[in-house]
Amino acid sequence: MPRVPELFPKKVYCIDTSSLINLKPFRRDVFPSIWSKLESMVTNGELIAPLEVYGEIEIGKDKIYDWCKSNKEIFKDIDEYQIQKLQEVKTKYDKNYWENEINKPKWADPWVIALGICEEAIIVADEKNTQNRIPVISSMFGLKCLELIDFFKEIGIKY
Repeated sequence: MPRVPELFPKKVYCIDTSSLINLKPFRRDVFPSIWSKLESMVTNGELIAPLEVYGEIEIGKDKIYDWCKSNKEIFKDIDEYQIQKLQEVKTKYDKNYWENEINKPKWADPWVIALGICEEAIIVADEKNTQNRIPVISSMFGLKCLELIDFFKEIGIKY
């Protein structure tokens, strides 16, 4: 069942593992404004990710994992609406690619797109714009997809 629209909708961004990993060079001691902005977005429900992204990040056990653990409210539990949308997302992937990826221990991509659809979010993913990748599949659902640096620009982060 679709979400009830908000009276004053806010922009929501659904971030992929690739973009979270690419935050690593932006150390907090050098770029504190990036981290403050991201944390305030998490608190305000403007930055989200599916729980599967946490599973992919957890493998690294690094600073990004520590940040994700401290900002766990970014990760949304799976619900029936996401599961329903995941079935639609599945149809946009090449069948062989899907079968290969879905059987891996962790694969968050289709969940990022499904959550993006459910929340009418802008996707943030640092992936090539090619077949079976987040930018291409997202566009099939009319979702905007930004790379991390364009996300920074859109949310007003300046160096």
